[in-house]
Amino acid sequence: MSESAIFNDVVCCGCSCLCDDLQVTVDAAGKLQTAPGCPQAASYFQPSGAGPDCLIDGSEASLEAGIAASQALLASAKAPLFLGLGELTIDGQRAALDWADRLGAYVDAGNPAEPDPTGMILQSTGMITATLGEIRDRADAILFWNADPAVTHPRFLERFSLDAEGRFLTGPRTSLAIDEAPTATSQRTETFCQAPHSANLEIAHALLALGRGKKIDAARCSLLPQVEAIHAKLSSANYAAIVLGPKFYGSVDGAAIMETLADYVRDLNRTNRAIVSLLRSGPNWIGAAEAIAWRTGYPSPVRFAVDGPAYDPTGYRAAKLLARGQVDAVVRFDGDWLQKAPPEMKTLLEKLPTVSFGWNDAGLPAQVAFRVAKPGVECGGSMHRLDDVPLPLSQLVKTSRPTTEEIIRQAMA
Repeated sequence: MSESAIFNDVVCCGCSCLCDDLQVTVDAAGKLQTAPGCPQAASYFQPSGAGPDCLIDGSEASLEAGIAASQALLASAKAPLFLGLGELTIDGQRAALDWADRLGAYVDAGNPAEPDPTGMILQSTGMITATLGEIRDRADAILFWNADPAVTHPRFLERFSLDAEGRFLTGPRTSLAIDEAPTATSQRTETFCQAPHSANLEIAHALLALGRGKKIDAARCSLLPQVEAIHAKLSSANYAAIVLGPKFYGSVDGAAIMETLADYVRDLNRTNRAIVSLLRSGPNWIGAAEAIAWRTGYPSPVRFAVDGPAYDPTGYRAAKLLARGQVDAVVRFDGDWLQKAPPEMKTLLEKLPTVSFGWNDAGLPAQVAFRVAKPGVECGGSMHRLDDVPLPLSQLVKTSRPTTEEIIRQAMA
């Protein structure tokens, strides 16, 4: 590039907010600068690392040789596992699912570092949610529960909640927080309930009881005064939004807590409007959940078989499959999730024949490793924001690297 170029209204894949108002300047050397300032955007908007497009057993190889090696590796596998689909564009996810179908593979489309029971809750109970635009324009009471967007989603407060101007608000927002310790976000709220994570189910049950007009024995709920205060503010709001972080729904009791909270929110809707919003990690895990549902009719995780896909919400989770030794090969789509995955999972992954796709060195070995174009920087496509809204990505920097979708389609040819 002989001179700098400026791109406006760029979508950022640095977190699941997918902010679509960025200005990105690409200088003559290919270095990117973003505005407005955001640490997640500054980190994401860099070209992928240098290195060969393909490695086989750690040695540089041609793309054609890598595709042939991946075909041979997976041809001998009886139970391959696909994971990390949230790092791909929607087109990349569809290609990955086509490949998994052909191979008869297990697919866990969820983030292995953040177990999410939402798929089961949507089937069993249902969940009332909304777009981020609705939260911004209508929510006059917002509860952040185990969520610290000031750190994890830096522009969420500015664009969609506490600092955003609500089109239909006539007064100030009421802000509340529940967390194990004070956070950057809780320090911005009016009401803060400090509670251990282990108390989430108790709090959710207490809120549900209050929402149904039940009396609660104070001796049976140590946090009753705080919970009553939170319920009073949520139930008196015109539009209440409960914003959840991964810590809330990622525990062993996550499904029970989510189901209880979904029931509570449904009861709030008898007299006012209330919704739940999940601050998933980025960039496209919600898109992965939707892509697998489009393809199979089931939420993740599934196994493709000759007679059609099979669904097991707990038994087909990547961690369980790996721990039980039910997997004999892995197709891994690398990203931030891999750095945050449990150490025992990474240890098990290292022992299996692996084909990996990523735009930087993941630090985890793979027999065949493809270096691919980075979505939203080196290639386009689309991803889904955390509220299910699809957004188009831009190609800002030219590259000779292939996309994940292109490699998969060649491997299937």
